[in-house]
Formats: sequence, C-alpha cells, structure tokens
Amino acid sequence: MNGLSKLFHLLASALLVSAAAPVRADDCLAEVQALWATGAPLDAYQRPQHRHVNTVRDADGNVTQVYQSIIETPLRTIAGVEGAHMTMAIDNDIWTGPGENGPWTPQQGFTGDRRAQHEADRQQRQANVTAVTCHGTVKVDGASYHSYSFTTKSDPNEEMGGIWYGSSDTVYIDPESRQVMIWEMGTFVSSWAPEPNGEQHRVVYTYDPSVKLTRPE
Repeated sequence: MNGLSKLFHLLASALLVSAAAPVRADDCLAEVQALWATGAPLDAYQRPQHRHVNTVRDADGNVTQVYQSIIETPLRTIAGVEGAHMTMAIDNDIWTGPGENGPWTPQQGFTGDRRAQHEADRQQRQANVTAVTCHGTVKVDGASYHSYSFTTKSDPNEEMGGIWYGSSDTVYIDPESRQVMIWEMGTFVSSWAPEPNGEQHRVVYTYDPSVKLTRPE
C-alpha cells in the first residue's frame, strides 16, 4: 500500500467511525430543544389540520381508555372518549355533546388568552428538557421516522397554587413533512401526583386538510 493509499484508508476509516458514533449529549440536547422552537415539529401551532387517537394503557399494558381528537388548530378542537362524550372548544367557548357531530350544548368557557398559555407551556418544556436520546432513523410498522426521547415538564404555576406536570416522551417525526406521526408518553408526574403510576399513552396522528370545525348556532 503506497502513501496515498494509506492516507485514503485512514481518512475513510475516520469517516466511518465518525458516522457510527452516537450523537454527543450536548448536540442531542440542542437538537431536541430545537424541536420545541416556534414553527418546529413540537410547536402545535404549526401543525396542519389532523385527527389523533390516544390509546392509554395501565402499568400491566391493558388498554384503559381511547381518546379521539379532531384538531383544526389548537384553538379549534373536538376531543373526548372514543364513541362517547365529546367536547368542542372554539377560541374560549366550549360545548359538549354525545359524539363528534353533536348535538352541542354550551358550557362555561375558558378565561384568559389560551394561545399565550399554550406558548408559555411550550417554552417552559423547551427550557426544561433533560434525559435526551437522539435515536436517528428508526422503523415503526414499516415506516421510517426520525426519533427522539426526552423528559420535560412545566414550571410551577404560582397563580394556580404552584401546580406543575411532566412526562418522559418519545416522538417519531416524518423526515419529509417534519410532522410528528407518533408521540409516546409515560412516567407522568405532577405536583398533585409526584410518583408515576406506570400509565402509558400512545398518540397516533393522521393529517387531514379537510378538517374544519363549525361553531354551533
């Protein structure tokens, strides 16, 4: 092997080692925090119209509840238990009904600036990210996703008695659309339940540009 060949071999070996090496912890942390930035995949306000199904399992893996949500925007939603009671929220107004098509009965609505509350929660979760893992590209049910795991929580809300909440999550993001397709959540903790009970959530997203909510008359 001549000198040039040896040099090429060394460079190629270095590149292979670099490619195989795991993402550095500080680089991974920055990458996960960037997912929470304005307009990034974990920013709910950039997410197109969609439906999602949240399957809840207990610590033994048994399905205990299935929730359905229809989301035009985070301020225009229908959500509730599959095949049962549903709640519609448009801006600060709320209605309840027996299914996603109503009929709708008005209820007491929200107060305050809901979008500002959502944005504050996103920024807190971005700032409080820990225990990150960047999995790279993974396959789930035959589809390829970029996957990340992390733990995060909200800050204590002093206006509401210091309440806070958090979880450990894994997200699966479509590499082309950069939208979350699967969001798994567990190790739920909060100011009122500081010890996790083993419950697990798996949210599967289906994007649908035809979703449009109409305010009940």
